[in-house]
Amino acid sequence: MFGTKALKEKPFNFFGELFPSHDHNQLIEIFGILPTDKVLDVGGGHNPFSRANYIVDYDLAGGVHRDGHNIPEELVERYIEADIHQLPFEDKSMDFVFCSHVLEHVLDPETACREIIRVGKRGYIETPRKWSEFFAGYPSHRWLIDVIDGGLVFERRKFIESPFLNFALPSVWKSKKLEERALKSFRNISHIQFYWEESFQSRVINSGINDFDYSKPYHAALAHFYFARNILFFDAPPKHGIFHAENTVKLCPYVELFWVLCALYALLSDSAELWSKSHRFLQSKKIISARDVFSVKFGFKKSLINRLMRILEENDPPR
Repeated sequence: MFGTKALKEKPFNFFGELFPSHDHNQLIEIFGILPTDKVLDVGGGHNPFSRANYIVDYDLAGGVHRDGHNIPEELVERYIEADIHQLPFEDKSMDFVFCSHVLEHVLDPETACREIIRVGKRGYIETPRKWSEFFAGYPSHRWLIDVIDGGLVFERRKFIESPFLNFALPSVWKSKKLEERALKSFRNISHIQFYWEESFQSRVINSGINDFDYSKPYHAALAHFYFARNILFFDAPPKHGIFHAENTVKLCPYVELFWVLCALYALLSDSAELWSKSHRFLQSKKIISARDVFSVKFGFKKSLINRLMRILEENDPPR
C-alpha cells in the first residue's frame, strides 16, 4: 500500500493499484520524490529510472541480462559497477530506491532485499508476476515471484523451457493494442508492483531439487535456445531473438543445433557476420552444403530457411 510520503492521488484499475512504470515522470509525482531527494536505481541497465542520482549495475560492459543493450553513454557518470548483494552505500542514505526487473535475476534474493532495505528509506520494486513466467519469461530469470501476506516470496524456477513456449511475448510484440494493455493499462496483472516504506518482508521457498541453474553454461545456453526458437515458432520479429541465438554458441559452441538456430537467424536478419560463422560450422558438420551457401550468396535462401526451420521443429538439444 501507499505510505504517507506518496501523493494521495493513487492510480487504480479493477485489479488494484497500478503504477505507470513506463512513464517515469508520473512515477516521480505519484511517489512524491522531491528535487532534493537522493535516488538510487539498483540494476538500472540500459533504461534507468530517469530521476536516479546513482545507478548500480553489476556488469557495465556486458549485457546478458539486458538483451545485449549497452548502458546510455550520456548517463555513464551516474553509473556505479557494484553487486546488489553488497551495495556500496551507507545505511538509509538513499531517500528512494528504485529496483525494476532485477530481483528475478539475482543469485540470492533475500540478501538483495535486505540490502535494498538497508540503504533506502522507501522505494519501488517491480518484477514479473509468478504466473507470467509460464507464458512469457526470459532465459536469465531464476525466480518465480509473488506477493503473499504483503511480502515478496521467491520460488526457484525449475523449468528450462517456458511451459507454454513464451507464446505471450510474440503476441505483445506484434500488436500495438495488446502492448498497450499488457505494458500500460493492465501492467499490474502481469507484474508485481511493490511500493514499500522503511522495510518489507521477503522469503525464499526451498523447493528442493533444482532442474534449472542459470549459472551452469549449458543450462543457460538451453534457456536462450528455447527462447529464441519459440520466438520463431510464433513468427515474431527476429530482432527479439537474435541476441539469444548468438548467446547459445557463445556459451556452448560445440552444439550443432545451436548453430542451426544461429544460421536461421542470420538469414532472417540479413546478418552477414553471423551467417559467415554459422555456415562455416554447419558445412564442417555437413548439415548444409557449398551449394546452399552459393544460393544464399545470390539471394536464394527461402528453401534453406524452410529446411533449417524443419530441423529445429523436429529436434531438441541433448539434455
